[in-house]
Amino acid sequence: MAMNKKIFSKGRRRVYCDLFSSIPLSLLFALAVPTIKCIHSVTALAGEPACFTQESKAGSTPAAPPQKGKVVLLDIPDIADRINDVVVNIRGSSTAGGENLGSGFIIDKKGLIVTNFHLISAGPQRSPLLRPADTDQKTKLVDRVLVTLHDGRQFPASVKGFDEATDIALLQIVPTDSPLPVAELGDSDRIRVGEWVIAVGNPLGLDHTVTLGIVSAKGRAGFGGQFDDYLQTDAAINPGNSGGPLVNTEGKIVGINTLVLGGTQGLSFSIPINTLKSILPQLIETGRVARGFLGVETRDLDPDIRGANKLPPDQQGVIVVRSERGTPAASAGIRKDDVILSVDGVAVTSYVQLNRIIADKSPGTKVSLKILRDGREYTLSAEIGTEK
Repeated sequence: MAMNKKIFSKGRRRVYCDLFSSIPLSLLFALAVPTIKCIHSVTALAGEPACFTQESKAGSTPAAPPQKGKVVLLDIPDIADRINDVVVNIRGSSTAGGENLGSGFIIDKKGLIVTNFHLISAGPQRSPLLRPADTDQKTKLVDRVLVTLHDGRQFPASVKGFDEATDIALLQIVPTDSPLPVAELGDSDRIRVGEWVIAVGNPLGLDHTVTLGIVSAKGRAGFGGQFDDYLQTDAAINPGNSGGPLVNTEGKIVGINTLVLGGTQGLSFSIPINTLKSILPQLIETGRVARGFLGVETRDLDPDIRGANKLPPDQQGVIVVRSERGTPAASAGIRKDDVILSVDGVAVTSYVQLNRIIADKSPGTKVSLKILRDGREYTLSAEIGTEK
């Protein structure tokens, strides 16, 4: 049995998809609509359903889809054949008991494998809004990680690196025979809402299960993480899919399947592959990710927050919930209830965006922060620190 981990955030239950109860396949909607027939290998408009309308009247000709947009070939069996070779099953276990079962994919012929951090974690999930130094919790990893390849071969894996903030881990195995097949990484910034995607993984121990859906939304946040920026999909994801790939119509990986919302159907979330690309060099070189640090906890503005703080209905920025003592934020004079409007002239639109702007700054860099306090704007200077 896998350990039961649940994180509650803003009234929604966040459940990692290696630990979530089974949900029906979202594409079963087709069975409930007899006038629609979908096929697994079709020519379709990019970002539009690969289906055609079948008139109920006998002898009628199927309606042609509107001829606009880019035409792509959605050949699911071919994509599944190509991606299955790089998808692996992962089992993390501890002597204290408990197992984490999930998936991953190979990114280097010498044995580098990407998966989720929570699959190799043996401890409780600490708040991602706090620095490690702000808690008494030390990162605890599982004692053993076993990787099973598509051809059935098994290898012990070592942890090459991990990043709790983005829930990404990098494993290393030592292949004994020929070089391993390697996944092709796509560009998650270019994928559009409505495009077809395929999820591959090890749900409930059923290895290399393939499901189909679309990208339902991009940039989903609000799950309690510093860098939440998920792709939302209705491709069926279940326990064991964590760490597995979300693949586009070209067979390129655009996301890492990570979590679902408890008590829902068709609400699954994947880490954009570009998030992995941005931290991969550091994971390979040092095993951890060094980021710029300011030392504030912020929230996005909503009508309730604007009303409580007597802000205009159209006020933009993020509000400071906490400014930690002894941090660059405190030294700069940032206070609770300040509204951060911009950083170096770049307008702040969300707490996730602010976190990314600061994280990308090198320690020692000085930044200009425009804030709103008691109805007046001020400009503060802060020197970026190092996240510890």
